[in-house]
Amino acid sequence: MSAAGRLDWDARHRGKDAGVAEPFVLEMLPRLTGGIALDIAAGRGRHSFTLAKSGYRVVAVDYSSAACGAIAGRARIEGLRVLAVLADLEQFPIRRSCYDLVLNLNFLDRRLFPSMLDGLRPQGFLLVDTFLIDHASIGDPRSPQFLLRRGELRELIEGLEILHYREGLIRYPNGDRAYRVSALAQKGN
Repeated sequence: MSAAGRLDWDARHRGKDAGVAEPFVLEMLPRLTGGIALDIAAGRGRHSFTLAKSGYRVVAVDYSSAACGAIAGRARIEGLRVLAVLADLEQFPIRRSCYDLVLNLNFLDRRLFPSMLDGLRPQGFLLVDTFLIDHASIGDPRSPQFLLRRGELRELIEGLEILHYREGLIRYPNGDRAYRVSALAQKGN
């Protein structure tokens, strides 16, 4: 990504709080077992903090220095085990068999899926929750580059045991709607 792209992401994150976790993350949290988590494109850390409060040690990777600074500051103040890593995900090395959980929300780079799966330890979880192609009809993102086709996530996580999967329109408590695809999957031994 370009320097201008980083400045744009910094402007989007600067001065804002982390926000609340996506409902799917909260719904799946009781099924997760703790350990070391990788939060891909962590933003201001809303999911990283949720995981840390439930016992995970979290590596939160984002391209925005403003987002990483916010994560590091809050983690320090609250004593949470979250390490903010400023990195371009196209060049970030996901270590093999390192993570008990890889979390990927609202960020789509199809090329990362093999590395994310490879980064899971045996019995590790992959949690993905992002936008379906249908979402272009009601809001952003609209580019097919950032939207999954129906059934595509199943293809991308082939080889993992799918524990929970859903696609379709969801309604948030505040009335907002989104077409989402969500999966919790687990690596075998």
